[in-house]
Amino acid sequence: MKKNNLLLTGLVLAITIGFSSCEATEEVVCNTDAAYDAYLSSVSKFSNNPTKSNCNNMKSKARDFISKAGACGGIDTSAAQRSINSIDCSDF
Repeated sequence: MKKNNLLLTGLVLAITIGFSSCEATEEVVCNTDAAYDAYLSSVSKFSNNPTKSNCNNMKSKARDFISKAGACGGIDTSAAQRSINSIDCSDF
């Protein structure tokens, strides 16, 4: 059950942030593709092998992606950060 909740949180995070667009200006180039791909890869790896290490890696990749998305400007990442921080990897 906990695995399902964790995966659901990850999917919601991916959908919410993944479809948020960043406006690029001449001063700011917003490219979150690599961070997003790394995050999705970590979700897949955790889904296939739910270990504490894979869970922590997924959280790390999620934080990186959220940081890059937030740097685009105009995106409030506080809810996503709280969601990431609430993931408990100690049961794996």
